[in-house]
Amino acid sequence: MTDRRAIDGLTDRLAGHVATVAEAPPTQRDTEIVRRLLLDNFIVSLWGMTRPAAGEVADWARRFAESGTSAVLGRPWTTDPSIAALVHGTASHSFELDDTHNSTASHPGAVVIPVALAVAGEPGPSLTRDRFFAAIIAGYEAMALVGEAAGGMAAVHRGFHPTSLFGGFGGAVTALALRAARDGNALDADLVTKAWGLALSQPSGSMQFSVEPTGGEIKRVHAGLGAHNGIRAADFAALAAVTAPRRALEGAYGLAASFGAPPREVLDDTRLRTRQIDALSLKPYACCRLFHSTIDALALATDGFTADPGDLTDILVTGPTLIAEQHMTPAESSMTAQYSCPYVVGATLAYGPSGYDAYTEEHLDDPRIRKIADLVRFEVDPEMEKTYYPEHFATAVRLTYADGTVREAQVVDSVGTAENPMTVDDIRAKADGLARYGLPGVADRLAEVIWSDSAGPARLGEALHRESRRGR
Repeated sequence: MTDRRAIDGLTDRLAGHVATVAEAPPTQRDTEIVRRLLLDNFIVSLWGMTRPAAGEVADWARRFAESGTSAVLGRPWTTDPSIAALVHGTASHSFELDDTHNSTASHPGAVVIPVALAVAGEPGPSLTRDRFFAAIIAGYEAMALVGEAAGGMAAVHRGFHPTSLFGGFGGAVTALALRAARDGNALDADLVTKAWGLALSQPSGSMQFSVEPTGGEIKRVHAGLGAHNGIRAADFAALAAVTAPRRALEGAYGLAASFGAPPREVLDDTRLRTRQIDALSLKPYACCRLFHSTIDALALATDGFTADPGDLTDILVTGPTLIAEQHMTPAESSMTAQYSCPYVVGATLAYGPSGYDAYTEEHLDDPRIRKIADLVRFEVDPEMEKTYYPEHFATAVRLTYADGTVREAQVVDSVGTAENPMTVDDIRAKADGLARYGLPGVADRLAEVIWSDSAGPARLGEALHRESRRGR
């Protein structure tokens, strides 16, 4: 049983914490982390804009053209910040390459960074880089800790997508922090509490997409909805007559009770000393985070993908029950391909781990991929089950070849996790395939701006939006 006294006032305490984070000058280490997150998000968003659904959402946004001064990704018009963030957030989440907060299975960068750039595009005094970075850090902090307080992965098991569900809470904090900074004020914790009460009425994002063979492109929009809802909550928080509940997290009908698990206190000493930007995984591969350890294990078992996959007779993947329950599925769309264990293995062995285009519709019936995918079996490993999520996402592979050779490998912490982080060069490499979309050298150009000490949010936004239109 949850001790109601222990969690009473949880919303207020967490709002006070993120308000403090928003006012803390970023350390040198914080600055470096945020720069990496920006570079990753910019590259990921450009990949997302190559996808049809993101392009159509961007075109849909034209009906709101000139309703605000926030730039629309990939398009030459400006709009209201909530609409601009909706487009950018959708693009960020459109190729399964965006950063992941492990314990909530959410994608905060696909929500918080689009909000930050959209609100930074509003008229008013220029924002300093440090206040811009602090608002991003606070948004990550809010989305992650609100998610943990409401039960994290429990929301998924109840049928809700955490990125959309928790995104409005993180997005609201970033928007409020930037607007306060522009007015020369500190972020008001009471205003955060009110915005969260408003955000409580907006959660969305059903997991139904994950159990139907087609129709999964709505998942891409979930991050955009989280970003949009966050800005709308911040907008309405400024309206005196639009009141909102104060116990958005721990209330009888609050976020935890309605969507997750019994609320829990998350502000222990460890979380007060650290920041959630330290608890992220970046994705080197364009598929569900679950299979990144599988791909790394395949690299080990094939000596860096030098073994001929045509000689395989059997592929056994072992890991947690969740894969058996949700991911031994056919690939009938781009989204289901990225969620399918057999397809991920087939695409990786056929085209390499960075062959992102293998997950597009054109490859769904690719005989090279299908031949390998048909060999994939899965078994639950009780030992990996014990340490699985949120600490580790371990899986193993056993490959059997026609001559009887067996190759095996297990990976606990894949490339991109906090335990095995990606380097800046690793992040830059994610942009390599964008050359075929008219964007050669994009990572170099973006990094030059992001790592410039004189580049404020306006220049950062201009750099991304310039690149998003370059290949069109």
